[in-house]
Amino acid sequence: MSIALLAGCSGGGDTPSTVDSTDAAPTTQPETTTPPTTSTEPATTESSPTPTTPRRPRTIVIVVDQGRPRGGIKRPTFERGEKVVLVVRSDIGESVHLHGYDVDRPLTPGKPLRIALTANVAGRFEVELHAPDSLLAVLEVRP
Repeated sequence: MSIALLAGCSGGGDTPSTVDSTDAAPTTQPETTTPPTTSTEPATTESSPTPTTPRRPRTIVIVVDQGRPRGGIKRPTFERGEKVVLVVRSDIGESVHLHGYDVDRPLTPGKPLRIALTANVAGRFEVELHAPDSLLAVLEVRP
């Protein structure tokens, strides 16, 4: 096996110098017994960590007619740490309150209200429409 080294900026002439490994002094580096990795070898997925793709938030839509949630009270269940978006559209009311997360947002009748959160607190939490007071949903967050 021969290795050619090219050196630039030698300060001499324009001809690069080459060194043949057979003429060079012996090296003290031990030879490796592992073959070098090449780009043609297949990648292994067993030993390399798999990147996790962030999950998209789950969206819960609640439509309110005359103070009552259309289709009844929603009862979604989430895993702790899951991203959640509540969308409330109501024809009446002043605010939407999510108990346990201390979220109370003003509501404009006829316009959707978006509440984005991370379900970090485990338990069951009521979502209420205020003025009139009406239960819209009960969110369950599992530990």
